Amino acid sequence: MRIVQLNPLGEVYSSTCGGAISTVIMQQTRHLARRGHDVTVLTVTDGEELYSEGRVVRLPPADRHNLSFLRRRLSDLNRRLHRWDVHFYDVYRSGYTEALRTLDNSPTAIIVHNDLITPRYLRNIFPASKIICWLHNEQRTNHRHLAESLEAADAFMCVSDHIRRWTASRYSIPDHKLRTMVNGADVEAFTPRADLNQANCSPKVLFLGRIDPNKGPDLVVDAVAELRRRGTPAHLTVAGSLWFQNRGNEMSDPFFRALREKMTALGADYRGHVPRRDVPELVRQHDIVCVLSRSEDPCPLVPLEAMASGCAVIASRRGGLPQACGSAALLVDPDEFSSIVDAMQTLAGDPATLMARKLLSLDHARQNTWAHRANELEQMLRDLVAAQPAQKKPAVVLA
Repeated sequence: MRIVQLNPLGEVYSSTCGGAISTVIMQQTRHLARRGHDVTVLTVTDGEELYSEGRVVRLPPADRHNLSFLRRRLSDLNRRLHRWDVHFYDVYRSGYTEALRTLDNSPTAIIVHNDLITPRYLRNIFPASKIICWLHNEQRTNHRHLAESLEAADAFMCVSDHIRRWTASRYSIPDHKLRTMVNGADVEAFTPRADLNQANCSPKVLFLGRIDPNKGPDLVVDAVAELRRRGTPAHLTVAGSLWFQNRGNEMSDPFFRALREKMTALGADYRGHVPRRDVPELVRQHDIVCVLSRSEDPCPLVPLEAMASGCAVIASRRGGLPQACGSAALLVDPDEFSSIVDAMQTLAGDPATLMARKLLSLDHARQNTWAHRANELEQMLRDLVAAQPAQKKPAVVLA
């Protein structure tokens, strides 16, 4: 099959400054290409080093730093007129449209990510291609032509049943168009350390993610502090920044300043932003990874990557986390601090229990690899091609 993956505006297909969506695209592209499929990735870039998986097509930058004042003003008028959700969408649209028209053959499928606007425009270019809208979050839009865009998509892939239910409820999408596929574990990059069976006298706890109240880094710091007050030793590492493309100004954020004071008092190791290529080595050096999201986290990559690294996981009972973690993680209510401390005490205070949870993690990760997810995607695409007739080409969409 000929498959095109369209990286959303605001994401870069890069291990340095790309986010979770770029990682998902890279992993799916890698495994689909290994199966002999022709995969093209379209991504906006501004000179960053990109992933090498797939045939990568660079789209022109679509941001205020690369556009003239008059071009920015025109783009803003277009955004207001069509109620596009992101700035400079017309520049982005021109870029992917030109790139798609230069393809040698029509794609079997085009996958757009976190984008409810683009399917409408893609349908006009490739009426016979299957268009899949992959939703990684609760995706809101004010697009003026939303109904036409939703109709243009052949399927909506959701990263968890939570996102599937939310999307169906908000947009009244029929159930036959909805699919669920949780993220996978990269068991090639994320592997356990050689001395996994050797218990540490002071278990190492890791928070890895955006420094944001919704992600709960303060809950992890407070829980380790309480653990020490109870007499249970534990070492804490915190890795992450305010955002992938906004690093170096953390101390301007009140939440970060307060958190940094707590980390300093605790003697925690703060790593800041860790490039994607260095994350596997960081994770495997720890014993317990905490994903204590206060929000309805759709399906973060951290818990599965931690499990593949042989770490025990404590996760919130929110959003898609229970589905991603299965029975391998200890699930807690982030609003009940005592449950977090008790879960951490259970692991840090008993080497046998900690080791048992590590083995559960490894088993869960091996049953939920990106290779498994690529199999699911491949089968879904084949089913769409076999079951759905090609749509008739609509009138040319100018708006």
